[in-house]
Amino acid sequence: MTPFPKKVLIVRLGAIGDVTNALIVATAIKAEHPETEIGWVVHSLAKPLLDGHPAVDRVHHWQRDGGFGEILRVIREVRSHAYELTIDLQRIAKSGFVAWRSGAKRVLGFDRARSKELSWIFPKERIEAGDRHAHMVDQYMEFARYLGLRSAKPVHELPRYEDAEARAEELVAELGAPPILINLGASKPANRWVPGRFGELALAARERFDMPVCLVGGPQDRELFGEDLARIEGSDAVRDLVGATSLPELWALERRSSLFVGLDTGPMHLAVSVGLPCVILFGAADHRRTGPYGDKNQIVRISVACAPCNKRECRMPRHDCMEDITVELVLDAMSKSAKVSGKV
Repeated sequence: MTPFPKKVLIVRLGAIGDVTNALIVATAIKAEHPETEIGWVVHSLAKPLLDGHPAVDRVHHWQRDGGFGEILRVIREVRSHAYELTIDLQRIAKSGFVAWRSGAKRVLGFDRARSKELSWIFPKERIEAGDRHAHMVDQYMEFARYLGLRSAKPVHELPRYEDAEARAEELVAELGAPPILINLGASKPANRWVPGRFGELALAARERFDMPVCLVGGPQDRELFGEDLARIEGSDAVRDLVGATSLPELWALERRSSLFVGLDTGPMHLAVSVGLPCVILFGAADHRRTGPYGDKNQIVRISVACAPCNKRECRMPRHDCMEDITVELVLDAMSKSAKVSGKV
């Protein structure tokens, strides 16, 4: 039997949710082959997910706007570590090129049908053709099976940052109880909810469930969801944390929360990784592929003929799939979560 590689490189550059889910491959390798060194090529945004991760030994930081010179620098860096196997979990041209030039004798990637941007030409090995509509966690687990790993279920782990954990602990103590987190953001406009409704939802959830409620999101969401923030301004019932938490602070807070409510976005996958139940609004995106993984989550969606379209922006006269999701529908889904059901 061929021995398992002593050095493995994974290329999965971003985004937050994709890297979060892809980490199960590193965890599966480390669980059965703890002696194997695992390196990872990643962009800046998702780098905090890898720094200090128990399954990742070395992080190769790729500055996204560094141009072709930065690509060459990353290639030189990874080649200097003599990886035996490189796994391209990104399946686009630039990830495929770096994997191909990594110096590893074995380069493993997706099958041709699931590859993008001609990235299928770079791998020397490919996993078997599979269901492109399957959840991405299950698609990543196909790599574990291909490598002969016995892991039957994906294991999610995230690193712990001492300062972030302490701040989250202090915040929950101030709130007096584990909060409901309502995340405003979504990178694709077609995945966003109607402006103002998250603010309305936050106030209604505070009243119905009698639990602390926090609005969270990135700095860019303060402008995009200004109407939502205006709705809760001056309210003692809802805490505004939008743009006020780092990525490690967010998942540290998620570890200590009761429920996550939001859209198809990276923080949702972070919440799943730390075991926090989710209520997620879906329209344009396919929840079967990119939704919260596991059976303790609730999906809120409206059946319309054009959804899921997986478009970045809605091209219809009216954005039915998101506009028809009412605050009451979301509240009803929230009430089904075990951690808040007793508060109704």
